[in-house]
Amino acid sequence: MRWTLRIFLTWLAMLLPVLALADADSARNKGAAWLIKQQRGDGSWANGNGDLGMQATSAALLALKNAGLSKSPTFGAASAWLANADADSIDSIARKIEALAAAGLPGSAQSEADRLFALRTLSTSATWGGYGGSGTDYVDTSLGLTALRLGDAAYGSKAAVTGSGNTLLGAFCSLATARVNVASGKQAWPVTQPATNQSAGQGRPSVLTTALLFNELRGMQIAVSTAFNTATCNSTSYSFATLQSEAQAWLLDQQNVDGGFGEQRIDGSKGNSSVLVTALVYRALNNQTTPPQPQTGNAQTWLLAQQDSTTGSWHNDPLVTAQVLGVLPAAAGTQLADTDRDGVTNLVEAQLASNQTVADARNQLGAPTLATPGYTATSFAVNATTGQSFTYSLGGSGAFSLASGSLPPGLSLNPVTGQITGTPTQAGSYSFDYQTTSAGNTNLVIGRIDVADASIPSGDNGDVPIPAWALALLGAALFGLGQRKRGAALAAT
Repeated sequence: MRWTLRIFLTWLAMLLPVLALADADSARNKGAAWLIKQQRGDGSWANGNGDLGMQATSAALLALKNAGLSKSPTFGAASAWLANADADSIDSIARKIEALAAAGLPGSAQSEADRLFALRTLSTSATWGGYGGSGTDYVDTSLGLTALRLGDAAYGSKAAVTGSGNTLLGAFCSLATARVNVASGKQAWPVTQPATNQSAGQGRPSVLTTALLFNELRGMQIAVSTAFNTATCNSTSYSFATLQSEAQAWLLDQQNVDGGFGEQRIDGSKGNSSVLVTALVYRALNNQTTPPQPQTGNAQTWLLAQQDSTTGSWHNDPLVTAQVLGVLPAAAGTQLADTDRDGVTNLVEAQLASNQTVADARNQLGAPTLATPGYTATSFAVNATTGQSFTYSLGGSGAFSLASGSLPPGLSLNPVTGQITGTPTQAGSYSFDYQTTSAGNTNLVIGRIDVADASIPSGDNGDVPIPAWALALLGAALFGLGQRKRGAALAAT
């Protein structure tokens, strides 16, 4: 009996992580389907009040990529909107850079990274405030450092220079000396720099800020390790390892009994668990903590319990939902199966109630409402037939060029006039991004040309494949998952 019990307990210990992953997979697929249905006609998302379009769209792009949907029309339309949208705050610029880099648009990301770097608070340090010229705060600094690392091709050189020109070293020292000493071996960051004559509540340790910086410090350490791993700041030596270990030790203490994390109250007590705060802490602990800590699994369990079992959203808010989807384990293996090769995985299509054998992902896109298709809009789609002459004008003016994807065989783009002409020779659905450059401004648009086979009668709705690059998403088979019905009340954000 003891041997049988031992085998059972061993099997159970092995099974629990698998069950947790299955729960996360199911939650991610259902949430991604809800997010797809919330996309606005111009390709963007916004929060429940119609605000924060830049932040919500950037977070949605990262969420869709994490869900294995980066070849979907939804992702392409969002990428185009984001590349053309104006960002003003440091928060929105930084999020835009991270999303553009993830979307495979390094040119657009670099342009914004150059602008972000010019807006830092000090010429000697890569630190930022809410807007250019504002005083330093550590939420915007963490976002700015992440964006610079992911979107600036010259990031490494910024750490290689010596003296006051090493702005990343300046940022490291700013972070090292701004921490709040909570207890021996436990330190955290406040939201902003301490100010003279501030109240006791100001400058207190922040769970959100500490989670953001704890996560970024690891990425920063890897990126600049050939330049420095330790530094002397105000006559004191600091290391990446110490900053991370002391932040981790403090964060692990901040978990509430329910498994979530919240921002501290003014009196230093723990605040109510928040979906956004918990998502950021979960990402930091999941990415950085070695060995894995029980707090990480507890945070994931709490997050999954907050999902609306009917809609699949978190708080019925695209920004909040995208933030959670972006930190859950990435889709992999059979989760990426896409039978009709339209960029939306089978399991997400099941949630959308769409046909998994018909390339119909474009049906999820809303009609453009804030732009002109093919010129200032995010996307357009036209039809062609093999063996028949084809002409289409992209509209606008300036230099035209393909940014990614490909035109159907037999068609070519005139870089001066923007005319696509020729005779298609092969049936298929061909998606591509093109950009126009005029007076120093670059606009990005996603296009699609569906080429029908002239040999198939018009009444035959035979499917045709999308470009070869989408085949990478094809998995082995459907993987059936069940999701537990959850009735937990939603926590306040």
